[in-house]
Amino acid sequence: MEARYFNFTVHSASNLVDVRKKGEMKVYAKVSIAGKTKYTTTDVVNKTNPEWNSTLCFILPEEDIVRGDVPAKIELFCQRSRSRDKYVGEIDLVLAPFYKGECTFSVHRNDSNQNKRFGTFKFSHELGDKVLIVVSDSSSSSDDSDA
Repeated sequence: MEARYFNFTVHSASNLVDVRKKGEMKVYAKVSIAGKTKYTTTDVVNKTNPEWNSTLCFILPEEDIVRGDVPAKIELFCQRSRSRDKYVGEIDLVLAPFYKGECTFSVHRNDSNQNKRFGTFKFSHELGDKVLIVVSDSSSSSDDSDA
């Protein structure tokens, strides 16, 4: 199967809602594209205006690229040390693989405040080289005996 590298760069977010009652926001992004999920490092300095400038490399099937739309979901979380990380917000979008340049989208929450938009999220992406992915056929048998 033909595929391509897809470099997704997570730049920053700004004006996020502070979801902590105590302590400071330490935010990371969970990026899901083409059925794969990757994480940025946690920004422990910039609180509600995190910066990552981190490039995550995905592999996209060529058929998805030709179709011209790639669903993506970016979720932002606040890292906590004594309990589960706290949900901050998310961005659901469809990426145009051939687009070049920086994009900015509003962040929203997927809960009772889902219609409320707050803050922004900046990213960019670019297609890389083509690669050939070998898919093994698990239905074939290695037993050649006729006993």
